[in-house]
Amino acid sequence: MKKMKVALIGAGSVSFALGALQDMVLSERLKSQVELEIALMDIEEENVARTYKYATDMFTAFSHPAKIWQTTDLEAAMTAADFVIVAIEVNRYFYWSQDFHIPRRFGSKQIYGENGGPGSMFHTLRNLGPMLEIARTMERVCPDAWFINYTNPEAKLVEAISKLTSIKIVGLCHGLDMGIEQLSQFLEMDIEDIGMEGGGLNHFGFFTKIWNKKTGEDLYPLFDQKEREANRLAQFDHVALSRTMYRTYGYYPYPGTNHCGEYVSYAEDFYAGLSLQYRYDPIRETLWEKDSRTPDFVYCASGNNLDQGLFSKVQTQELWVEEAYIFDKEKVNRSNEYAIPIIEAIFFDDEIELNAVNLPNHGAIKGLPDDMVVETQAIVNGRGITLKPMTVELPTAIIGTIHIQGTIHKLLLEAYVEQSKTKLLQAILLDPQAPTYYQACAMIDEMCELQKDILPKLEWK
Repeated sequence: MKKMKVALIGAGSVSFALGALQDMVLSERLKSQVELEIALMDIEEENVARTYKYATDMFTAFSHPAKIWQTTDLEAAMTAADFVIVAIEVNRYFYWSQDFHIPRRFGSKQIYGENGGPGSMFHTLRNLGPMLEIARTMERVCPDAWFINYTNPEAKLVEAISKLTSIKIVGLCHGLDMGIEQLSQFLEMDIEDIGMEGGGLNHFGFFTKIWNKKTGEDLYPLFDQKEREANRLAQFDHVALSRTMYRTYGYYPYPGTNHCGEYVSYAEDFYAGLSLQYRYDPIRETLWEKDSRTPDFVYCASGNNLDQGLFSKVQTQELWVEEAYIFDKEKVNRSNEYAIPIIEAIFFDDEIELNAVNLPNHGAIKGLPDDMVVETQAIVNGRGITLKPMTVELPTAIIGTIHIQGTIHKLLLEAYVEQSKTKLLQAILLDPQAPTYYQACAMIDEMCELQKDILPKLEWK
């Protein structure tokens, strides 16, 4: 049997690391047709040990012969790897809550700050150094391996790696599949019966075509009728902005308010849960000091969050992580993420189509630069991953919005390479959710001081 080595970097990640391990253990071909080695790597020894125990318990329960080992040594984990799956984030909610609150204190209207808005720019600069370290280590120890990325901000980081290193990289996200789920609810159809084309920027894509796979019928007329009939408050935080954007631009967007709203200036009118994000009481609590509570992230105003008894137990992030690592064979299911299907298609030279990957454009979306990383459909086979041969045409207003983000991508790269607060300021002032000039300058200084242990050292130039 041929050997395959998969390195899982950021093995302490709950969502993507455990999902990838479950997909591997459930793959019959990775069990019977390859000699599989899985290297689990994380900078936190406690986190990688936790994942290692979960993985060994699971692979033993499924009688899977894969060789699994753990390390905190990046180079050792990736040496001679065929595929490197990356999902990294340091002290995730601690820094994300800063990305959210500080720009808003200085006048930004951003609603999330993960992938778009001023907060996302600090998020990018924090993760870019470690991502480049991974890619440059790959250039030395596994130059032909595929870098399969789940780390956000997806498009910004994938574009940086594709421009600054020689490594083959693809970015993955399930946002488009969330959009198809929404379409199926409006249309009252099975997901499997809905065909689609579309694309855009990660967390800011649009379905340019939807059709009935059985009949070939264009489904947009039916969708238009159903959207008009649907309750105007239903799933408000998830789809109110999406429905408004559909009426404005003519195409339905994905994945939903919390993400699409990061790239436009008018999102907060359609996001009732805004005040719940990283909520805390400044009279009773201090943020980001030693032994203080990191405020819990709340995705939206919904029954899960609002319909609580007065003394109901609070579902904290720590409790969620703890529960996720309790192994139960009955709960092992396929994640529906794309990493393992990609690995199998490349390794076994299958040909599959994927709903959404992040790669340089090269003409796939008309009107956007060739070297800008976009998200659209792709074909995977033994030769690698390529965008599907089609041309997605988006409305002028959407292309213009994405163009702004493409320029921000370039300025952030320049800010990182040149260690320049001035280039970062230029990027922030371009953003639709930018504060004033004076507020932006003060915000940059405060964030660079607050996150000085993890941000690259930047200076005014």
